[in-house]
Amino acid sequence: MTQSSNRAFDLTAVVGDLHPTRHKDLVRAIKAFHAVESVGLDLKDAEESIAFLQKIDREVSDETLGLGKALLVHAIVVYSRATHTKAINRFNVGVMGGYDQALKAKHAEVITLRDKCIAHFGPGKDLWHDERVIYVEKETENGLHLVHRRTNFSAKVIADLHDLLTAAIRRGKELERERAIDLGTLITEADNDAWAAIDRHQFDMAAFFHTKGVEIWQDGAFSQDLWERGPTRR
Repeated sequence: MTQSSNRAFDLTAVVGDLHPTRHKDLVRAIKAFHAVESVGLDLKDAEESIAFLQKIDREVSDETLGLGKALLVHAIVVYSRATHTKAINRFNVGVMGGYDQALKAKHAEVITLRDKCIAHFGPGKDLWHDERVIYVEKETENGLHLVHRRTNFSAKVIADLHDLLTAAIRRGKELERERAIDLGTLITEADNDAWAAIDRHQFDMAAFFHTKGVEIWQDGAFSQDLWERGPTRR
């Protein structure tokens, strides 16, 4: 392990060493904090895509339009994962608690779009996808064709997602603070067995981020976006 005066402990790994009954509150608090932070990351990812889409010039080029299509699909899928998907490893944290009736209606439309048009093929009520098999008779020949119209941008969906993400992220930050207070209290009050389990799972921050030095311990530095690459030649 990298030698340092700073120490960190992997609470995610600690969960497996805690007693399922005696430490059930601590286990749940760790999982709850993990879930709300993870959902927050998803919401921020979707927010970045929507922010770019709001600035993009839709008439610039085919390349820009293709990028916009990919970003819109990304925002819809990641937003839906954060707010709707019943995942085994991450439970619903309740960010929709900040929605009024108008936002709930917008949320339902986005989820339907994900379910009916993106995750599974089908036309939306606004004909997000519209494809028709047609038989054409011409003077010189007859033939079969597929005519199609696929939405590249939807200004309404972009605007709705902006509103939804603004409210969800605001509520998510409130939940993060609540979960952090709950978990911090339980850690402070943990018994000797729980602390022994925590001590067994020291976390090597430098190894995790593949870095050297103390800069990784600075406030706000505990995150990293990675490009997966092949082995570096030496």
